[in-house]
Amino acid sequence: MTEIKSREVSVTVSADELKAHLLDLRNLEPLLPQDKVKGFSGNADEVAFKIQGGLEIRLTRTADTFDGDALRLQGGGAPFAFHLDLHVVGEGAGARAHVRCEAELNPFLKMMAQKPLEALFQHIAGAVEARFGNA
Repeated sequence: MTEIKSREVSVTVSADELKAHLLDLRNLEPLLPQDKVKGFSGNADEVAFKIQGGLEIRLTRTADTFDGDALRLQGGGAPFAFHLDLHVVGEGAGARAHVRCEAELNPFLKMMAQKPLEALFQHIAGAVEARFGNA
């Protein structure tokens, strides 16, 4: 299993506020790199989009709430099994967040997919930081 993590970002909203925003998966669309993602569709529980190269990615919430500090999204559509965790921690007015993915990548897929996935997750973390402000 390959683990890929974004950097941790700080925001000025509370953890509860950020968690409530991320529970609706449609709110992921503005956090994705618009020049590399096409055809975003879905609802609060499940979304799908195509990434550069035509690969369709599906993300489905596995629970209606965060489990502690993480919201697990089950991945589908990719040629490998994966899940994505959105982590949010904090007390009071500020919070910290990062993205963590575990993917079953064989050596060839790891060589092809790891760098683009790292870039995607860094972009998402940066977009969260830009949208919700630095603490």
